[in-house]
Amino acid sequence: MSATTTRYGKSSEFDSFAVSLHQCLKRHEKALEAEGLGDDVRELSRWIEKIYSGSITALEALEMHGPRDLVNLKERIILALEEQQRIAEESPAVNRRKDKEQQKYASAFHDVSDALDHLIKATSASNIKMKKGDTGMKLVTPVKDGQPVDGGIGEESRADVAEALGSMLASTYSLYVKSLFYHWNVTGPRFHSLHKLFEEHYQDLHEAGDDIAERIRAIGHFTPGTLKAFGALSQVEDDDELPGSAEDMLRNLKEAHGVCAGEARKVLNIAEKAGDEVTVDLMVERMRFHDEAGWMLGASL
Repeated sequence: MSATTTRYGKSSEFDSFAVSLHQCLKRHEKALEAEGLGDDVRELSRWIEKIYSGSITALEALEMHGPRDLVNLKERIILALEEQQRIAEESPAVNRRKDKEQQKYASAFHDVSDALDHLIKATSASNIKMKKGDTGMKLVTPVKDGQPVDGGIGEESRADVAEALGSMLASTYSLYVKSLFYHWNVTGPRFHSLHKLFEEHYQDLHEAGDDIAERIRAIGHFTPGTLKAFGALSQVEDDDELPGSAEDMLRNLKEAHGVCAGEARKVLNIAEKAGDEVTVDLMVERMRFHDEAGWMLGASL
């Protein structure tokens, strides 16, 4: 199992923590089996092996066992450790062999718990979300659709472009939802003008989503399309609640358009290196829209 072949990217934090957990589970398999955790251990080991073999993508892996599942497993391991400690307190070891066995259980549970802590951190939403300019950890390796593509762009380059476009698609969709949310709920003396402006923006974003997705398909890859995928990939922050004023809405949208404009520039640079002029043209148009939208929103403040 090599950390250089994982679908989470090369030399990522996830790589080292997943390897550590896998080795830890193997090392303490018997102790965990004795506590009724054997099925969980074997399933988690198979999960890590599937990721490294490339038989499942990163998002598929996260949907299969996200941070919440890992936390639940850790809690069961802690309960098993507490039970061992209770037994040890109620029935002190009467010989060296029994004492060593209890120490072995305690060591196993502590080791696996620590390894799970690291992996939970690496797979948490705040850490798996790709930050602007980050090239170290790739959340999603695009899945080829199996159709032949004869566009003069190498397979590896097409994968890089598809991955960047997938993130751009997620951010575009998130901004579309944000604009629609504000369009529905804006109030105040400028209701009519802002209601209309937000509508113009979300209509453009909706059409842009189709264009970006179709470009991903045209270069031979499937697109992300679930809410989980968009939530993990998008660089546009979602709203926890409705902003308190029209001015807050304007500021939020201006910032989000700036994020999308920066992401479009990033995709453009990747596409230029790949010789993908069609994607370059598409990103030039997206940059124009987001820059103009940001200017209009800022001028409305």
